[in-house]
Amino acid sequence: MANRVRNQILSPVGVCVLPRPGANASRTATYPDYIYEIMDASGVFYTQEEFEGLAGRLPSLGVLVTIGEVALPDELSQALTDWVEAGGAWISVAGVCGLHGLFGVEAAPAGFSMFGGGVANLGEGYLKPDQPGHPALSHLEIPLHYYNGTPLLKTDASVLAHGLDAHGRETERVVLTEKAAGAGLAICIAVDITGSVVIIQQGRGAVTRDGIPAPDSTGPICDEVLKSGDGGALDWLFDREPVPGVPGSAAFLQPIADQWRELLLRTIFYAANRQGVEVPVLWLYPRNQPAIAHISLDTDGNEPAHADILFNTLEEQGVKATWCTIMPGLPQPFMLKIQEHGHELAMHYDSMTDGLNWGRDQFSLQWRGLVDLFNGHQPVTNKNHYLRWEGDTELWEWCVAHQIQLDQTKGASKTGEAGFNFGTCRPYFPVDFRGNYFDVLELPTYTQDMEIFAPTALFYALLKPVVKHHGVLHLLFHPAHTHKPATNKALREVTDKGREAGLEWWTAEQINNWERARRMVKWEGYSADDAGTRVKLQSASPLPEATILWMGAPAAAGDTGARWGFESRVETVNVGSEAWETSSAEVAKA
Repeated sequence: MANRVRNQILSPVGVCVLPRPGANASRTATYPDYIYEIMDASGVFYTQEEFEGLAGRLPSLGVLVTIGEVALPDELSQALTDWVEAGGAWISVAGVCGLHGLFGVEAAPAGFSMFGGGVANLGEGYLKPDQPGHPALSHLEIPLHYYNGTPLLKTDASVLAHGLDAHGRETERVVLTEKAAGAGLAICIAVDITGSVVIIQQGRGAVTRDGIPAPDSTGPICDEVLKSGDGGALDWLFDREPVPGVPGSAAFLQPIADQWRELLLRTIFYAANRQGVEVPVLWLYPRNQPAIAHISLDTDGNEPAHADILFNTLEEQGVKATWCTIMPGLPQPFMLKIQEHGHELAMHYDSMTDGLNWGRDQFSLQWRGLVDLFNGHQPVTNKNHYLRWEGDTELWEWCVAHQIQLDQTKGASKTGEAGFNFGTCRPYFPVDFRGNYFDVLELPTYTQDMEIFAPTALFYALLKPVVKHHGVLHLLFHPAHTHKPATNKALREVTDKGREAGLEWWTAEQINNWERARRMVKWEGYSADDAGTRVKLQSASPLPEATILWMGAPAAAGDTGARWGFESRVETVNVGSEAWETSSAEVAKA
């Protein structure tokens, strides 16, 4: 990119949610504002760009990301075309805004059209790479499940990925394309990324009846007990994989929602790199850690002797855990002792035991009992007993009302559901049907006691993708099982192997506090010239040993030091309330 253009850039990435269609009108992008949650969670320096006046701000942007499909005013269409041809990079998600020629695609025709039909939409399907080595796609190992988007066919674009239908059959539809236009780049991600992420993370809808069990008998979720897994959106056949070394066992080994997030980020970094735009990132964890590990403990049965064995094992291993306590709880002196040793006291809401119903009143009653047991300490974390779940978002409403800041109830209650059955290994903020956020982080539960719920081999099958996709390795154990030799041995093995993989063991409260503090950091003051790129950042909450990444060239295959597939220059800083300035040139010299 010419110096003249680079010097004009005030934001490396601008993100614009396009105007929505009116009521009762089909749309190619659902939950479009959720793109801001994806970007906020990533730590990327970006700015929210309003649709009004966008044409005038284009020269100040390095990369533009839009989401949705809308007929643009002629003036804006021309401004976007001119900006791309002059060296801009436009990534359009779930639409091309009528500029099919710029993107090198055409609309796929509807199969049939009458009243209420014929509105273009991808529906459900799978992204299959045509160029699997492309930087935007090299993290994928299986076709990537999606919901909704805009159906397109190729004209003169380079096709990076095409679509399979919901049954895995080939189609002619293209779902990821790129096309050089003048000095710039036009990329189309036809899939509704935000809607796909929300549906996979939160489920297809409200849990009002049993889900459909796995056809191989490993996930018998039709048990007349409503659970979070009953609402799962992923497919037993296409989204699970064999567990290595365990014949007949399958698990959800790909965090599919995270992979959609990553596909967007990789596309941004790819486009920025192509156009010579440096993108700073506030990395997910301190000290440039690749991922984090976490153990939660459900005190079902509340047996003091078993809890004491587990506590001693964790102390020997140097691991602090989150004790999700079911009423009436363990003896108060024990609870306060483990808290003094750095463990977290948390809630384990019970609507499974006979006589305990699902409802806010019961949630409140148990919460008050635990606050008394914890000597006035209010729990930060909750996980429902048996991962019970009814309705849609009511549980998150109860959590917010009781100052619960992190929940762990989305997850696997049956062995065949193990893994990322909600598609993510990262904490996220959920939304309701209208797109309103709940101020509670959800961190799913992937598996339970090793050698009881699943073989220890599953741990290794989960460790690899968690590190690869920079997530949180969440393992659940019960005192009722960890006194048993096989499970106790497995607990020691996984904590040792997690450390060997470079992971620190954190409590859920630590994860919550770090994630919230990191999201309070604000980027500002982006400027670029021949000497490099400068930025400022500050936070209302201190963030010690934070990691700044300056994203650069695509990483070599197997490069474990890369982040999201790209090399970066790395800087460790203590972010505070006063504005702090850094530059890519200074990091390069260091």
